Amino acid sequence: MNFTKIFTSMLALTVVSLPTVGQALVADMPNTEITIYNQNLALIKKSQTLSLKKGVNQIVFDEVARQMRPESAFIFGKDVKILEQNYDYAGVNYMNMLNAYVGKNVKTVRVNEKTGENVFETAKLIAVDGATPVLQFDYGIETNFPGRVLFDKVPLGLNSTPVLKAKAEVDTQGDKNLYLAYLTSGFSWEANYVAKVNDDKTLELLGRVSLNNNSGSSYDNVNVNLIAGDVNTVNRVVMPRMAMMKSANFTAADSVAEAAVISSPETLGGYYMYQIPQPTSLKDGQIKQVSFVNAPKVRYSREGKIVSLLSFGEDKTSFEDVNPNFVCSFDNLKEDGLGIPLPNGKISFYDYDRNNALQFIGENSLANKAEGQKIELNLGKFFDIYASGEVTNIQKINERKYKKNASDTCITVEQTSLFDVVYKVANKGKYATNIVLKQPLSSQAKVIQESIKGQMEKGNMYVWKFSVDAGKTVELKVNLQNTFDKRDCTLITLE
Repeated sequence: MNFTKIFTSMLALTVVSLPTVGQALVADMPNTEITIYNQNLALIKKSQTLSLKKGVNQIVFDEVARQMRPESAFIFGKDVKILEQNYDYAGVNYMNMLNAYVGKNVKTVRVNEKTGENVFETAKLIAVDGATPVLQFDYGIETNFPGRVLFDKVPLGLNSTPVLKAKAEVDTQGDKNLYLAYLTSGFSWEANYVAKVNDDKTLELLGRVSLNNNSGSSYDNVNVNLIAGDVNTVNRVVMPRMAMMKSANFTAADSVAEAAVISSPETLGGYYMYQIPQPTSLKDGQIKQVSFVNAPKVRYSREGKIVSLLSFGEDKTSFEDVNPNFVCSFDNLKEDGLGIPLPNGKISFYDYDRNNALQFIGENSLANKAEGQKIELNLGKFFDIYASGEVTNIQKINERKYKKNASDTCITVEQTSLFDVVYKVANKGKYATNIVLKQPLSSQAKVIQESIKGQMEKGNMYVWKFSVDAGKTVELKVNLQNTFDKRDCTLITLE
């Protein structure tokens, strides 16, 4: 999906959610909104009210993100024309301070080797050689000064945090509401789920989102939205956060108009948007967790999935003590206790033992699931359920011998046989469990009789579904026919 459409949609939401022109900003109302995407991306929107004079004004949005994408940023407001904007981040450090003070007087300090006292002087900083200042004192020029240079203030143009500056033109003097929107790297979020088994029919599903801020900037009292889905972006090189950034200049046309539980999502294009209902803080380097799913009774089913190891040829085959895959499944439906879009994430399952102590029983990854979709998760293997299978008898009913080609020295024997098969599934657990038993068959095989009704599914897989009560064993008897080829190089002539 075209990202420009999504970005425009988000800006449309911005215009609706931010104060209208002429309306004063409430003191405690957040003036920053952050929309976080799944893939190291966020849309940041800021607002501020400035008193502007008629004509051209200099305006500043301070404390913008260190990993801001300058080419994505723009400032807008009603009856305000943005002529130019610049992203400035010349950080406050020794090198930048030295370069900013070239041609100016600075204070210096060095230690008197005899007395140990500090000696303060004034010199003119006439050049910088790498990280070494070239200083002009009354007595001469020092190119290897054995002391330190002191600065009385931070010069203009250096900022402890990045800023976005702009030239704005207005026709009338007065207070103007201005808005800034831009993309930045360094933000991400992910969903994590916990499923606690209530009994053999329902489970409790809890979901939390983890908000991760590695942007290099901290935010207090901000509104936060989350977008579920992968938005298409164009790869670009992100400069290191502490590197000096070149200004991004361009001319714009007229402006475009306990933990809290996240509210139900709304659709946005092909995505879902979740909103954290009250303002929060996102500190740099912080991971914040917020609840967004609390479904106390979700109907579910436990299935043991087995793929049989039997084959149907000349020899009898068997398997024993095969533990089924432990698969938990539930439908994302309101009538089953859920019915909300679930963004992808990790889901961990817990059950209670005989002493009513909670125990971890497995986890898996959950893909994006819309309302109405079925969810199936493989959590490992059942320990207390095991299966066996055996071909108990083979009866040959037909045979045909032929040569595949005239030069072949061996005979191909096409044989059709009946196979008597017995499967057994024992359940030593505390819950009745649904079993899905799959038997791979060749295209020439067919089931003649079966004690439990099954059916052929995709990939030549014959499937039986049945339930095994706790403490019980289910026996499945099958009679099937298969035609197969075998090679016989002991025969000389065809019969």
